[in-house]
Amino acid sequence: MKEENFQTCLNLSKELDEVVEGNLYKCPHCGNYFKLSDAEETTDEDGDTVYICPCTHCKEPINEYELEKISIYDYFADAFDIEYIINSRKEYQSIRITVATGGPAIWIDTDKSQVRLAWWGEKAQASILPQTCNAIDAYGEELFGEY
Repeated sequence: MKEENFQTCLNLSKELDEVVEGNLYKCPHCGNYFKLSDAEETTDEDGDTVYICPCTHCKEPINEYELEKISIYDYFADAFDIEYIINSRKEYQSIRITVATGGPAIWIDTDKSQVRLAWWGEKAQASILPQTCNAIDAYGEELFGEY
């Protein structure tokens, strides 16, 4: 279970990298996220580029005009909780974003530059790349500025 928890954190860290790099898309049919490099590329009868959703359940064709690139705002839109870490001058320092609860609990922690997981006493974490952490912090600082 420990290796599985670490792999979950690592996969989420990699997915965050893809969001920041602008390489993650949402399937309009099943709603799953995917990288274009994971989708089969073909053309339709009109010569338009079509991607086949790599989801094992979906496999639906997606016209290039239907592709929805996932932004950091989209990615965190359904976050369960956001905690801001501020200094004594009430300035933004970092953010903790809870993205899963109930088994396991998973959160993004830019103070520690990690994806962290806890489940039934077991803990796991994976590092977040500096550029990804900076982008998440920019997002967090923008949100914090709205309060």
